Amino acid sequence: MMKKLFIKISILLSLLTLISCFEIVEDITINDDGSGKILLALNLSKSKTKLKSIMLLDSINGYKIPSKTDITKSITDIKTQIGKIKGVTNVKSMTDFKDYIFTVSCNFNNVNALNTIISSFSSSSEKKLISKNKHFTYNKATHSFSRNYHYNLAKETKKMNTKDKAIFQDASITTIYRFESDVVSVKNKNAKVSGNKKAVFLKVSAQDIINNKSNIKNTIQLK
Repeated sequence: MMKKLFIKISILLSLLTLISCFEIVEDITINDDGSGKILLALNLSKSKTKLKSIMLLDSINGYKIPSKTDITKSITDIKTQIGKIKGVTNVKSMTDFKDYIFTVSCNFNNVNALNTIISSFSSSSEKKLISKNKHFTYNKATHSFSRNYHYNLAKETKKMNTKDKAIFQDASITTIYRFESDVVSVKNKNAKVSGNKKAVFLKVSAQDIINNKSNIKNTIQLK
């Protein structure tokens, strides 16, 4: 089941091999009891003009171009699989071929379910790493939330040819974490706390992660 899901995700990722400007957004709300909701988005809007032209072709530079039907089915299948995770409800998806933005969102009962959701977008080997080194932890007693990160992009990109490495040139990852309680402090120096102290925003370029200049790891202390 996970292998089939990974293949569906690969259909979406095949779009990224054709452009170098995209954003991955991780928008998570954490309630005081550890439940919450997550929205994951792949934003290709800055490359929409190029993509509209590419989508008219069958293939380019040796890459097969997925059709709108392929992409829509891929998103639907991901939505279906996430809906089978214990503790997950209200799964929704959206495909926008005008601006080329694709999203999946859902509610979760606890952070363990949240970690399982994220592992759904990984290969079998990465899933094991996520299980061992959880991406998210939340301590209800101390009101502390952590976002961990174990991927070694520098190591992975060394295996890629120059042309494929170019897809990370203008790529970025944005994380937005929202809370019921006020944010007291954040560990990542590049993270920004909202004016109402209820959210933490962080945007990191893929190149900075690859070059170990920055990362999306963070520990957020709540009131």
